[in-house]
Amino acid sequence: MAQPSAMPPSRKQLWIDLGRVAGLLTGAGLLCYIIGSVLVPFAVSAFVAYLLLPIVELLEYRGLSRLAAVVAIYGGGILLLAVGAFLLAPKLTTQVQTFRGKLPEYSSLAHETLLTAQRDLESHIPELQRYRMAETIEKQVVAYANDSLESLPQLLLNAFTLISIVVIVPFMTFYLLLEGSAIKKALISLVPNRYFENALNLIYLVDVNLSAYLLGQLMDALIIGLLSAVAYSLIGVHYGMVIGLLSGLANLIPYVGPVAGASVAVLVTVLEVGITAKVLVILIVAVAIQVVDNFLVQPTLMSKSVDLHPLAVITILLIAGNLWGLWGMLLGIPTYCACKIFVEELTAVVRRESVDAI
Repeated sequence: MAQPSAMPPSRKQLWIDLGRVAGLLTGAGLLCYIIGSVLVPFAVSAFVAYLLLPIVELLEYRGLSRLAAVVAIYGGGILLLAVGAFLLAPKLTTQVQTFRGKLPEYSSLAHETLLTAQRDLESHIPELQRYRMAETIEKQVVAYANDSLESLPQLLLNAFTLISIVVIVPFMTFYLLLEGSAIKKALISLVPNRYFENALNLIYLVDVNLSAYLLGQLMDALIIGLLSAVAYSLIGVHYGMVIGLLSGLANLIPYVGPVAGASVAVLVTVLEVGITAKVLVILIVAVAIQVVDNFLVQPTLMSKSVDLHPLAVITILLIAGNLWGLWGMLLGIPTYCACKIFVEELTAVVRRESVDAI
């Protein structure tokens, strides 16, 4: 009786390698899920080092040593932070003090606005009188404030986590910039020779796509921040420049910037002058900025780096934000892009090895 043919050695080795890769990915995924918050400083350090690496290589090309280039970047960064703090701190302090002084006024205005809105609605829909909407909303706000106070220990814990990141990230980033090439070579040396070319191709593709995405996202945030600041200032929104800059920072998370800026602008305007035609103007400006962002800026800057449907982007942001908070929303898209390229390259290897094994 004929014996069943044995699996070809190359195909058998392929399945073994796939099993190892699956095990490594599963272990990494579980590790990120279990202690994701602990790994945040490492991820942020790698992210910052990746952004600064082209500048280090440019300074090396100009004749500086690796150490001198890294020290120069840190020195320039510290100088920029000092100048920025010197220029912005007085204005920021003044605005914070002004805002604190207006809090009682804002509270009174919010109460009067709610009562006015309730009376207007009840005049058109008398059935709403029994719901007492203004009181209900105020109770909800008070309950939210009380919940926030009760969660103060957790907020302090997050503050300590933030402080640890501020301390750890600069140190780790310095090390990664200094030893980045050696670390990359050490990782590549672990790859079996039969996959060496694929590993180099994978690193190249990830590098090209992530560089294009990150640069595009930074430019997008800068453009949207400037557009928002100018637009809100022109239509007379109080704190228009600050709100615009916050919109730019928020736009580091795709699609969030214009929405966040409009929300703050509407809130400030309603508390300052009530519900007027200016609120509609703010909404029109926000929609215009969102249209410019979605149909002009993003396609121009990132058309070749990230090929994702907007629904996919929102889904990734929701999942990453739920798992790892703000850092998940910031790093979720680039992480997904790197994983997508890895899966595509792995699929290509499997197909090629399967054909060779036949």
